[in-house]
Amino acid sequence: MNPPAPTDTAARPAATGLGASGPRRRPRAPLPIHLPRVAVYSERAISRAGLAALLRSQMFDAVLPEEQGRGLIGVRPDVILLAGFAPERRLADSLAKRHGAPALLMADGALGADSLQELGVHGAVCRECPPERLIEGLHALAAGGTFFECHTHPSAPTPTDSLLSPRERRVTAELARGAGVDEIAAALCISPHTARTHVRNVRRKLGARTSAEAVARALTLGLVALPAL
Repeated sequence: MNPPAPTDTAARPAATGLGASGPRRRPRAPLPIHLPRVAVYSERAISRAGLAALLRSQMFDAVLPEEQGRGLIGVRPDVILLAGFAPERRLADSLAKRHGAPALLMADGALGADSLQELGVHGAVCRECPPERLIEGLHALAAGGTFFECHTHPSAPTPTDSLLSPRERRVTAELARGAGVDEIAAALCISPHTARTHVRNVRRKLGARTSAEAVARALTLGLVALPAL
C-alpha cells in the first residue's frame, strides 16, 4: 500500500505566530492622552467662547456647561473657571459640589489667600494678568494644588501693541463685552457701517474667522482684558 500523500496542512509550518524573521509583534495601541478638563463659566457668551478657544489652543479640554446644559451631567471637569462674576461663596460652593472639582476665580483685582479661602475657591487670577498666569493657575489646580500668586502688573510695551490701532483695540474690547455692531457704533459714536469695517479689520489683522476667535487671540496677545461687570 502506498503511503498517504502529504497534505497542505502538513506541508505548511504550524501557525505559531513566527515569521521569517522571528515572532510577529502586534502593533501597540496608542497611549491615551488626558487633557485637563476645564468647565468655563462666564455671564457673557462671547467671553465663554473666547476663553474656551484660548484654553483649547493650550491643550485643555474646555467645556461650556451653561451652553450644553444636561449634556454635561455626569461629566467631571478637573477645574472650574469662574470669569466675570462678582466674588460670591455661594456660587463657588454650588458649582464645586455640582462638578466635584476645585474652582479658579478670574477676579477684577488681585486677591490674597485669606480672601480666596473665604470665597471657597482654590485659586485666582485678576483680569489684568497675562494669559500665561491663567494657564499656570489651571494646571496647578488640575494637579491638586492651589494658586494664590495673583499680582497686577503694568503692561510693558510689546511689539504686539502696534498690531491693532487704538480704535481697533476699543472695538475688540467692546466685542469682548458681548456688544454687537450697533452697540459698538453707539459706544464709539460712529456709524454701524464704520463699526462693521473695524470688526472686519480686527478679524483680518488677528487672522480670525469669527469675532469670538478674534477676542480669544486678542486675550492671548494681551491686547484686551476680560471686561469687569
